[in-house]
Amino acid sequence: MELAAITERTTLIDPAGNPAEQLIEHRTDPLLGSVASINTALGVKAKAFLGTADVDLLREMQEKTRVGCPFCAAAEKGTRFPPHIAPEGQIRIGDALAMPNLFSKCAFDSVVVVDPARHVLFPSLLSKEALADAIRTAVELVRRARAHDPALVHHVAGMNFLNPGGSSVPHPHFQVHVRSVPYSGIARAMRRSAEFVERTGESYFTALLAKEREVGARHVGTTGNVEWIAAYAPAHQKEIWGVLPGTASLVGLSDADAAGFAAGISRVVSFYEESGVHPFTLAFYSSPEASAAGWALHVKVCSRPAFTRLYSNYDTWFAPMFIGDDVHTEAPEAYAERLRARW
Repeated sequence: MELAAITERTTLIDPAGNPAEQLIEHRTDPLLGSVASINTALGVKAKAFLGTADVDLLREMQEKTRVGCPFCAAAEKGTRFPPHIAPEGQIRIGDALAMPNLFSKCAFDSVVVVDPARHVLFPSLLSKEALADAIRTAVELVRRARAHDPALVHHVAGMNFLNPGGSSVPHPHFQVHVRSVPYSGIARAMRRSAEFVERTGESYFTALLAKEREVGARHVGTTGNVEWIAAYAPAHQKEIWGVLPGTASLVGLSDADAAGFAAGISRVVSFYEESGVHPFTLAFYSSPEASAAGWALHVKVCSRPAFTRLYSNYDTWFAPMFIGDDVHTEAPEAYAERLRARW
């Protein structure tokens, strides 16, 4: 597997009249062909532009939003599934509770409250056990949707954490969407993955993990059967992948492997907090079919802008939003090395 990169050099005269030089590395994703540009000099601009997390404000928000939180009271006041989906009205697995989304984006749109009893807004306070329960509940939701309507095979499970991470309700929660229409990003990646198998005779994910273990710089560690790497050409900031070889879909996810994903996610998001960034976003890339040759179920996790009273979504400017290529202030090898300490 080739990990392609081209380095460019730019020179300028800074405001003080001194000559300056910067190096920009353009990396091409080996599966999708998208480009990630890395310039560590941008870190200076990012700090000035984004500021640092307002931890006191976050603590204040944690307490203020606890009162009247709809997800804290979800068991008593939340929505209910119709009886043909869940005779019990809501689905509870461990400490997680699932209910229909009040405003649906597809035929089967659900919210999984990570733990109604714990209103916490710091990533390090999200326990791996609570995250595992939420993932297991997401799996159950996908299974029930498919059992109700065989056409509902396309699905995604994800999490937005805090406002800069795309969340509208502070209490930690997953969203699970199941529909009859493919998700374009997953479908595109699966097509490329199938082409890789046809071209090489092996799974893209098997080759990728072997390459990352060989290189070592971006390989972070394992949690059970799930293998964690920093994305070579990240599409988002501090992007980390957890890959589960041998399982293609959430439909076939075991409880043990749900715990493996949860343990890794817990470490990754705690690392983001340690780095001064609390908001994050994650999504599972899951096959619509229980088995798919060469495909591996995987989760992508990324950090989002720091939590402040006024924040800027720097990762939603025109290039990543419309063109699909992002620019990064730190190389994946650098943050992978720091994250590896959590393993």
